[in-house]
Amino acid sequence: MLFVALLASVYLASVVGETDPAVDSTYIAAVYEHKIILNPNPRVPVSRHDALQHMQKNLDIYEEQAARAAQQGAQILVFPEDGIHGFNFTRSSIAGYLETIPDPQQESWNPCTEPGRYNNTEVLQRLSCMARHNNLYLVANMPDLQPFSQGVQSGCQRHPTSCQPS
Repeated sequence: MLFVALLASVYLASVVGETDPAVDSTYIAAVYEHKIILNPNPRVPVSRHDALQHMQKNLDIYEEQAARAAQQGAQILVFPEDGIHGFNFTRSSIAGYLETIPDPQQESWNPCTEPGRYNNTEVLQRLSCMARHNNLYLVANMPDLQPFSQGVQSGCQRHPTSCQPS
């Protein structure tokens, strides 16, 4: 069932403590839930192209709902967990769905305004532009791929079975 629930004027002072009276201490949040368009065979690996085609179907719905939420005055929109890609993947079958998300503590990057800066960030770019065009903050769950750090590699050498693709 599709629904958008606007939560009017959520009071932030209880979360952040005492606030500056000159700063607005409320915002309007929207929470969206939908019947996710699932991969019918999530345990079978697919190409990046096929994974993107699948995710674009859910992102098309997100795009419509972001516009609706913005028209209703929402300032932040929360999408469902696994709502872009679905679930029940194995470690190897989710590979086509993964994007590398740079650490915002390490670098400043806007995927919407700098789309060519990183490869395989189409979903991140689309979410960024969706937020930008609708003047919204978005909360979306997506799987990411991060390079091994030395500590993780050392752990894999000590416990190789825990680092095997399933």
